[in-house]
Amino acid sequence: MHGTDQILFESPYDGCGKCLIGVRRLSRVKAATTSPERQREDVLAAAASVGAHIIGWADDWEVSGATDPITRPKLGPWLRDEKGPYDGLVAAAVDRLGRNVVDCLNTGYKMRDEEKLLVTYGHEGPWNLDDSADENRFTMEAWGAQMELRAIQRRNRNATVKMRAAGRPKGKPSYGFRYVRTVMGGKVDRVELHPHASAVIREVARRILADPWYNTASSEAARLNRVGEPAPADHLAVMYGKQPQGLPWHPTSLRNILLSEATLGYLMHKGRPVLDRKGNPVRLCEGLWDRATHDALKKALRPRETPFKGRHSFRDYLLTEVALCGQCHNRLYTQTSADAPPRYV
Repeated sequence: MHGTDQILFESPYDGCGKCLIGVRRLSRVKAATTSPERQREDVLAAAASVGAHIIGWADDWEVSGATDPITRPKLGPWLRDEKGPYDGLVAAAVDRLGRNVVDCLNTGYKMRDEEKLLVTYGHEGPWNLDDSADENRFTMEAWGAQMELRAIQRRNRNATVKMRAAGRPKGKPSYGFRYVRTVMGGKVDRVELHPHASAVIREVARRILADPWYNTASSEAARLNRVGEPAPADHLAVMYGKQPQGLPWHPTSLRNILLSEATLGYLMHKGRPVLDRKGNPVRLCEGLWDRATHDALKKALRPRETPFKGRHSFRDYLLTEVALCGQCHNRLYTQTSADAPPRYV
């Protein structure tokens, strides 16, 4: 389909009864992939085959097929009726809707019950889930997508176990580290400290250890946000050539980074270091700091006990922080003033 033809099948909502949302999804977006363009061509061709046009695109990139369509970032708002009127969905294939039989059927039945169109490339006309033959075919295609997902998950698990046994990392690098590959897109040849991120997190640790009562995970997260330091997710996106989303630092995630033994340069699995055959942690590279600093951070970031300021502080008012307001149900506390006696408010 040529570019001029594509434009004819994209126009705003006009109430014609065939105003469809183009659905595209891809689990991993790489520079060399042509899937988004191919999906676009298939979606436009499928819409043209039923005389419909596209009023918007629900493009969920970097979204797993295991994700329920109604919770997907782009498709979800349409399914939850948060984006305005539309007459149905059109996708390049059933597996672009999802790779779970239940999720696909729920989406299909939602379109049927709301009398909306469901169109996929390669299927003649809209799906009619009231017809047993069409329903069975739709279910079989969804089942095939689920079987493929399970095979992918099984291969990934096996690969992860083998790489972990060989002492090699798999997945995303911890904040402060980066993977080095001699061949683009190839295996990880080594792990090393990221020059900028390692300096950022080391400065955070230094400030907290210098004054743990004044500098906390919350104050440091706020400081990093003020100076515009990219949060870990955005930092990772930039490392891999993607656009940052402007996400903020959160105290909990910063605290988790500081307390993780990944900062010691260890290979991690489920929050714990992977051990070799001798029972020693597998080290990928030098750490951000040593064990003594790690233990000091654990002590500095230990949750502080907040003294109870109720009955012990106000012995004459035993209901303070215990009694609840009968109207708003908030806790009552005592209030004193020069022109009135002490009272609960």
